[in-house]
Amino acid sequence: MFISVDVGNTNVTVGVLKDCNVLRSFKFDTGLLRSNKKCADLIREKLSIFFPLKDAIEGVYVCSVVPALNKNIRTILKSIFKTNIIVVGEDVIVPVMNRYRIPSQVGQDRLVNAYASLKLYGAGLIIVDFGTAITFDIVSKKSEYIGGLITPGLKLMQEALHKKTALLPYVELSRPMEIIGRDTVSSIRSGIVYGVASLCDGIIDKLMSKECKGYKVVSTGGDAELIKPYSLRITNIENFLILKGLCLIHDSQSKGK
Repeated sequence: MFISVDVGNTNVTVGVLKDCNVLRSFKFDTGLLRSNKKCADLIREKLSIFFPLKDAIEGVYVCSVVPALNKNIRTILKSIFKTNIIVVGEDVIVPVMNRYRIPSQVGQDRLVNAYASLKLYGAGLIIVDFGTAITFDIVSKKSEYIGGLITPGLKLMQEALHKKTALLPYVELSRPMEIIGRDTVSSIRSGIVYGVASLCDGIIDKLMSKECKGYKVVSTGGDAELIKPYSLRITNIENFLILKGLCLIHDSQSKGK
């Protein structure tokens, strides 16, 4: 068994994998990481449902975009598994050539996605990750990470419309019934979902017309399934891409040794 932990800005996702396939996973709010004992108890309780914690664990790898919480997640996981906790970017480098102008500015999640997609689909990729931010990452036909684009995610749009206006409510996102909203809630829902789908299609079309001709599109993240029916380009969804990527990185390190 292998444990992957993806620490995002909004949620932490924990996966139990075997042969780099996700057997089980669960999420909890990232803010819970600030309470070490409470968080450790939650993870221990959730994992114990899947398998006895005394079972052999090949490795525990973490990908985090919240560096301030890295020490806490190490402490929490160490108390559960009694083994070395490997944090990508600190203890191990993602084995992909990083051609970003300032390489240290690339989020580890983007590099892990790039490596996982490269291993699963081959070179020449546009990777779209629907998280707190929506990221577009490009892996060239030379298997190099060359950069990408970042735009606000759906939940940031929800919150901005509500918090930065006097009258617009916070709207739970779901599939819009029609493109033209007939009330405020349906108008916001249609605007966000159709707007993001069109944004994604437009960006991917521009990329494919220039630097990324013939590239494959891989999408992942919590909101990918919501956008898929309204997009012409978001068709291939790879669930748990970061969790799989962490396991693939572990495998590459093991073979290297």
